[in-house]
Amino acid sequence: MSMQAVALLDTPGGSDWERDLAWRMERTRPGDTARGVMFKGTLEAVRGLGDGAAVRSCLEASGEERFVDAFNYPMHSLLRMLGCAARQLAPRYGGGEEALKELGRRTKADYLCSPLGRVVKVLTHGSPRRMMESAPDIHRQTMSFGTWSVEWTGPSSGRVVSRGDFLPVACQEGELEGLLRATGGKRAWVKREWVDGLDGGFAFAWE
Repeated sequence: MSMQAVALLDTPGGSDWERDLAWRMERTRPGDTARGVMFKGTLEAVRGLGDGAAVRSCLEASGEERFVDAFNYPMHSLLRMLGCAARQLAPRYGGGEEALKELGRRTKADYLCSPLGRVVKVLTHGSPRRMMESAPDIHRQTMSFGTWSVEWTGPSSGRVVSRGDFLPVACQEGELEGLLRATGGKRAWVKREWVDGLDGGFAFAWE
């Protein structure tokens, strides 16, 4: 087990989300990568605390010096950064799980502000349905691993099935919610239905 994962597991009073993060970290491989925009969104969320030391600690946790939106970086580094960021943000958002969800929202918001994300946003024409239909492609553009698929249960409701995704489940919930919000979905919500290791199902709807 890596030293970073051991540190997470041995954190005094370590929570379920920390243990889950360590478990996911141990299963990443060298070829599993995430785009730089995912890292930058995480750092921006921590920067909102107004604490430069917190930002520096998250950057140090990643083992990287800087990030370029379209470049690929090790997923292991992103998980280390997420662990550090969730601990920094937990007091503001009511716990590590909610902090991870907010980090998921922030990374997708930053993606949609990137050149590639702006193209996606234009093509969806402000439609929550089109945005969710684009979710599998968005995942492929930002991650080298895993798949998302969309099943529709109604005109404004459906389910995303995630396979082989190393991101914590709360982050995935936040990402999907962020996509719905970006296209003006009113009273949009996302709820995990089931989780089995690196797989999961997420129901979603909007008005």
